[in-house]
Formats: sequence, C-alpha cells, structure tokens
Amino acid sequence: MDKNIDTLHFLENYKNKKDTLIIGLMSGTSLDGVDATLVRISKEKDDKVSLLYHHYLPYTPEMRDKISRVCRKDSATINDIVDVHFGLSRWYAKAVNTLLEKSGYLAESIDAISMHGQTVWHSPKPTPFPGPDGEFGVTGTLQLGNPSVLKELTHIPVVSDFRSADMAVGGEGAPLAPYSDYMMFGSTEDGRIIQNIGGIGNATVLPADNGQRDIFAFDTGPGNMIIDELVSIYTENRQLYDDKGDIAKNGIVNEMIIDHCMKDSYFKKSPPKSTGREVYGKDFTQTFLALCTANNLSLVDAIATATAFTAETISQSYKDFILPFHRISKVLVCGGGALNLTLLKMIKQRLPEGIEVSTTSAFGIPDQGREAMAFAIIAHQSLLGKSGNLPQVTGARVPVVLGTITL
Repeated sequence: MDKNIDTLHFLENYKNKKDTLIIGLMSGTSLDGVDATLVRISKEKDDKVSLLYHHYLPYTPEMRDKISRVCRKDSATINDIVDVHFGLSRWYAKAVNTLLEKSGYLAESIDAISMHGQTVWHSPKPTPFPGPDGEFGVTGTLQLGNPSVLKELTHIPVVSDFRSADMAVGGEGAPLAPYSDYMMFGSTEDGRIIQNIGGIGNATVLPADNGQRDIFAFDTGPGNMIIDELVSIYTENRQLYDDKGDIAKNGIVNEMIIDHCMKDSYFKKSPPKSTGREVYGKDFTQTFLALCTANNLSLVDAIATATAFTAETISQSYKDFILPFHRISKVLVCGGGALNLTLLKMIKQRLPEGIEVSTTSAFGIPDQGREAMAFAIIAHQSLLGKSGNLPQVTGARVPVVLGTITL
C-alpha cells in the first residue's frame, strides 16, 4: 500500500475512536532513566486523561555515562551520537514491553507510542549559518532515539520529534508540557504553578480562570543537574542523586555564592525562555565547585548550597515574572526534585507566606510520570491534526501540529 494512503487510513481510524490508548515515554535531562506511562484518553468525555500504568526503567551507570558524553562539546563524537541514537531505542522498547507485560495490555491494543527522546543539545539562541541567499541565524534542538527502531521492536506506531515544528515557526521548542498541564491540573478556583524539577527546572503557570490563552511557562534554570553532579563526586559515583535531600540537609548554605550565581544573565531574561545541559551542565558545575572550594566549603556544604541555589532560581523567577501579575495559591512539584524533601523545604522557605507547596502525586499524577503523560497528550493532539504548542509559552509565531509519525 502507498505510504501516504496508509498514513491517512491510520489517522482516520484514530479520529473515529471513542477511547484511545497511548504510551508516553520520557527520559529527561537528569539522565536517570526512562519513564513510561500508559494513558487512556476518552474523546466522549472532553479528552479526559486517565493514567492506567506507570513504569520506570533506570539507566545503568554505563548508559548514563554514554549519554552524558554526547551532551558535552569536549567529549561528543559522531560515532557516540549515532550509537546513542539507535541504542536508546532499545531502552525505550524495553520500557514499553515491560509496561505491557506488567499491566496486562497487548501491543495491538495500543494506538501509539509518544517518544520524546533524549535531549542532548538545545540551542534556542540563533547562531550564524550560511544560507543560499546569505547568512542567517539558525536555532535547533536534538533529541536522540530512533523511532523506526522503536516501532520495529514494539510493533506499535511511534510519534516523535515534537520540538522541531515549534522551532520552525520561531519558537524555542520548549516548554511543551503546559498544554497538558492545563488538561491535568487546571482549576477555576485557584491559581497554580506546576514546577517540574528534572535536570532543568521549568514552571507552568495556570491562572485561576483556567483559560488556555493566559497560560504561560518557562525554564526557571538548573534543577537537579548541579546537585546530582556534586553528589556523584562526593560519593565517588556510589550515589547519583541526593536521596530525599539527606546530604544537603546536613550542610551549611553559603548565600554569598548563591547571590553570585544569580547574576547569571539567564535569570534576568523575561519569558519565553528555555535552557539546558549545554548551559548548566558539567562545565557550570565545575565552576560552581571551584567557587565553593575557594570559599572553604566542604562537599556537603557545596551540595547544600547547590540545592539552595536551585530553590532560589525557582522562587526568584516567581517573584520576578509570576507573582506580580497572578494570584497563586498552590505550587505542585514534579520530576525527581519532588522526592528531595530538603529542596521542597527550601523552596517553601523562599516563597511568600500563603503559597502551598505540594507535589503532583497528591493529585494522582506520579511525580516522575507527569512529563511522559504530557507527551502522550501532545501525541494525541498530533494524531487528531491539532496543534500542541502554546505560542505565548514558546514564542512561536503560530500554533502548529507537533511531531512526526512512524508507522
């Protein structure tokens, strides 16, 4: 059958279904593993989203190191990039097939897999590039993971490459989760911020009127990225993150270092804005650690200060860009940072009184499953031929349908 006809047939069938099943896959900038969520979307109930199953597949230290190398200019090679692009798909397939085995669902019952891929480079600032009509500024982003390999290993259609279409119309390609946050957490009673803390932190602002037009979001800066690097150094790679924030809890925070780091130009930039590991990764961490060493901080104190730095980037971004304009009563934290009790306490301490800090798990959404669910919802929009970006969030000129389909 002609591939175009086959695609049209698939999309027509999807549009006519009352309920659809999508597996969302997410491997974030923390480089900790793959989250897989199985969701049901009921079109008869205004696209109500129900989480059916969540499975987490952690990376091995060797896999984490492999991906980490391709995220850095000084260590990335073409061969490694190609290896990770294809090799990641086997991890994604393992996550999908294990989810299906544990949940009892058959592959043929799943309509599609939504594969975000592993972000290894994000470049929203234009850089000079030679063009056929003269030099122009090019922006780009790279998420690794081959959809054709994943499709062959699972026998399920794959939707992937979500960020490119938004960047093609002038957007930063991020954040994309706000549309889904609106569907899962929007309220007419109180204003909410959904704060994801993965390797990078990002906030979605859901005003109390629950209107899509008023939603906005942006990356607040580093999330767990610096903390995780310092914990790896402190424990000689025996620990990859600060479990419950127990290490930071015993350290002394140096506010002078935090004040110095907050002078970084990113924090003064108004939304829409996005950032990533290429800015706050290993090089930034080494600079941060050198600053701590110069001020006679122990590694435990450095971890406590890095944790407080993340809390300050989040709270200050609220004070600068959200709270002067919107009444917020709840902050719902998700991502790996939601498990760091010391970080949650520090965020609460640095916010004005009266703002409740909780996690998305209190609303039935796993703290580490929210982004995988978000991209399942975006894939649903794409398969219906509907836009999945919010221009006021990403800076895009127009709403666009996101992603590509691999049958």
